[in-house]
Amino acid sequence: MGAGGKVVKPLNSPVEVGLRVLMVLTEAFPEHLDMDQLLLLDHSLLHSADFGGPESLHPPVPVRAGELGVKRHLIETGLEVMIRAHLIHGGVSERGIEFWASEAADGFTKLLQTEYALQLRVRASWVVGNFGSLDEPTLRAAMSSVTKHWSQEFAQVIDQERLR
Repeated sequence: MGAGGKVVKPLNSPVEVGLRVLMVLTEAFPEHLDMDQLLLLDHSLLHSADFGGPESLHPPVPVRAGELGVKRHLIETGLEVMIRAHLIHGGVSERGIEFWASEAADGFTKLLQTEYALQLRVRASWVVGNFGSLDEPTLRAAMSSVTKHWSQEFAQVIDQERLR
């Protein structure tokens, strides 16, 4: 329970999403990434097995691509938390609004020693190593080649439900 007796929901909370984005930006340091890049990199961090990486942190639910539509707001609120904590900086460039890890980010993330934080770091390293240098259109194309089959998976789930 959180303050005031409210139930705390850590999954996809601003702190948890902010931590994921912080891990990606720390691995990408000193590079600056825009919102679209962060959105796609966060998605591939959670579903890394879909992209040929380590075991996914989140389960392989049908229509995972649909998460992208709601994730932008989650990433924005996560960024706000980490910017207020001075762990992420943001600014405007010729490419638009970009974000980057602060000088304190690496030291902070290394203090986090829970199993989840360690697994996030592994996946963030893998994601940035495989997709971090791709420009946004190339990154989208790489994601699209993997996400095409998700709608087919969803159709199979619907068909199975109809047979019941």
